[in-house]
Amino acid sequence: MHLSRNAKESIKLAAALVIVYAIAMGLNWEKPFWGGFAVIVCSQANLGQSLNRAILWILGTLFALVGGWLIVALFPQDRWLFMIALSIWVATCVYLLQRSRHQYFWVTCGYVILLLWDATGGDLSISYEEGILRVQESLLGIVVYGLIAVLIWPNCSREVLRKASIVLLARQRLFAAGCFTRIKSQEKVMLHPDKRVELLKADASLRAAIDDACSDSYEIWECRKQWNHFGSRATALTQSLLKLEESLALSNQLGVADFFSGVNDYIDDIQCRLNEIKLTVDEGVLANMPKERCIQGDIDKIKALSTSQTAALAVTKQSLNDLEVESRSLIDSVNDIQVMGDSYLKFPSEDGAYWLGLLMPDPDRLANVVRVIVGLWISYLAYLFVPGMLGGLLVVLLITVIAIIAALSPQIRLFETCFYTIIVCLLSAPMYFVLMPKLQGFYSLGIMIFVWSFIVCYLANRAFGAQSMIRTLVLIFPQIIFNFNDYQVYSFVVYTNYIFVLAIIFCILAVSRNIPFSSHPERNFKKNVDRFLNSAGSLVVQGDIPESRRQSFFYRLYVLYHINIIMVSRKNILYWMEGIDKERIRGMSKDQMRSLVDLLMLIANQVKILYRVDRGKMRFVATKKMLREAFIWRCLAAKVFFYLSGRKREIHIDSLRRGYRRVFDRINIEVGELMELRESDERSKEGVSNFLYFLGVVHCIDNYLSDLFHLSELVDWSCFCEDRCL
Repeated sequence: MHLSRNAKESIKLAAALVIVYAIAMGLNWEKPFWGGFAVIVCSQANLGQSLNRAILWILGTLFALVGGWLIVALFPQDRWLFMIALSIWVATCVYLLQRSRHQYFWVTCGYVILLLWDATGGDLSISYEEGILRVQESLLGIVVYGLIAVLIWPNCSREVLRKASIVLLARQRLFAAGCFTRIKSQEKVMLHPDKRVELLKADASLRAAIDDACSDSYEIWECRKQWNHFGSRATALTQSLLKLEESLALSNQLGVADFFSGVNDYIDDIQCRLNEIKLTVDEGVLANMPKERCIQGDIDKIKALSTSQTAALAVTKQSLNDLEVESRSLIDSVNDIQVMGDSYLKFPSEDGAYWLGLLMPDPDRLANVVRVIVGLWISYLAYLFVPGMLGGLLVVLLITVIAIIAALSPQIRLFETCFYTIIVCLLSAPMYFVLMPKLQGFYSLGIMIFVWSFIVCYLANRAFGAQSMIRTLVLIFPQIIFNFNDYQVYSFVVYTNYIFVLAIIFCILAVSRNIPFSSHPERNFKKNVDRFLNSAGSLVVQGDIPESRRQSFFYRLYVLYHINIIMVSRKNILYWMEGIDKERIRGMSKDQMRSLVDLLMLIANQVKILYRVDRGKMRFVATKKMLREAFIWRCLAAKVFFYLSGRKREIHIDSLRRGYRRVFDRINIEVGELMELRESDERSKEGVSNFLYFLGVVHCIDNYLSDLFHLSELVDWSCFCEDRCL
């Protein structure tokens, strides 16, 4: 009999719950629920994800124990100082988990202290042993599910990693083939948003598969550095392909093949490299290391072009050469996997960018911290000042746990989550009142736990996915209501109290999730668009800041902040767009939303490139007048960005657009003079290349900003974000 993967995973979860409850009740533990809670949270789509969560849970629990002891030692009697210290601990965990590679470690650190607090009735100094017992129950669930996941139908990620690699490489080859076909045919390149999104999703899937496979496959773990390097090189190649398509959209109507020498040989070489990379990943055959190839322009033909056309060709040339470099690096990385090579040592570590993103302030991350802390304090104050509040500290604990998990996926619909959770809890009533009182011994109870857990898990996995928050909650809350233990008590009052506790929890979450601002996808989408445009304008205008100021610590911090916002906002825009119900919104069509996001992604790439252009080398060939015009362009472009982001509305956009075009016309000097200056010495050659590359990026941003302005004027933002939609 063939079982689907969903059925197998549901059987494993149900079996683990039965075993955990059997052991916990055999040891006469007071709250076996926490062992079941650990099983539900650790059960994931594959073995690697499950083991990752189990390991991070154990480490996070131990770290939280140390933190709990420290807080109790510092504030043993003062509950307000204790609560403030506890809030600071939770806030730190929530802030770090949102950009951490090990998110579940921080999730566990954030709520295990509250779990201990709930176990001791609000006073950790009285009975810390109860908290240790809760930790033991959780560790039991982790160990049991870990053993079942490894021994019964292990769903290893090694094959998933191989398929993810092949899919990404196939998409890269198709994407490159599309660009190369248009180069040969000299057709105008049109950007394809769907293909770009598919390529980015395949790239993200590969990085996730590498992390999972490193946990559940010894072979992958042994060469994890090589696989991580392969993932980073594959990402770099993906970005090079996206930039190539953008540059071809500007220059391909000129006939790129007519102005560059050896284009056909270059195309054949790159396609051969991509095919060899795919063969190496698929069959383990070492790829041949190609020779370095560099695209050169035909100077005599380029002299006849205008400055804007020459700049567009300069950007295309740079994109082609970047693609060549990244393809060679990718070949190095796939060969390293086969022979345990060390080419990754030639590249700088990504740890610097990781720590920058982890520690740099981010408005959305800070807002999620505020939401968690507000929910924690509302429930705690209600516990203190509402006599006999239903649930007591359990409400405080569950609100914090759900709010922390929601920080990882803030676009979830709270009403939908509450609805399905209450429905499942109501469906559990016949079992609680009719079936469970008639059960004789644990064997019959175990069968009931297995059947119920299997049905709920199977249906929830199909409807919401194995990693959905709704799936987790519809499995957890019935366990709270059943409250399996050796002294089982069945009470209608207890059952209705738990239903009311669930309602209280979601009511408090509904309040806290809209503090400090609305958590609805439409408004957060607009907020991130404005934030992105504001940071883009801030980076563009910083191009010609005096060297003395650029060396200051605060200026560097300011620039790093805006670079971080651009990187984060791009992801957040896509993230919130997925949470928008496109059938119910007004003021913007689906096509307009897709076009808007595409333009923002294009602008993000060009703004980052513009900031990295070497301004020092430009001064070797550009006159002071040229540099002055470039500075004026930066100021005008920044004003356009600020206008679109909602700032400085007193500036008239039509005059800005006319001045924007006029500035580019003023800088349109004779290309022939530049080409002759280029041949004088190496320093001038680099200066001309940088100057033309700068003008090409300016040309890209000019076109994208113009399209973005027209599109933004057609969108009714007030209707898109109106209260009726929320």
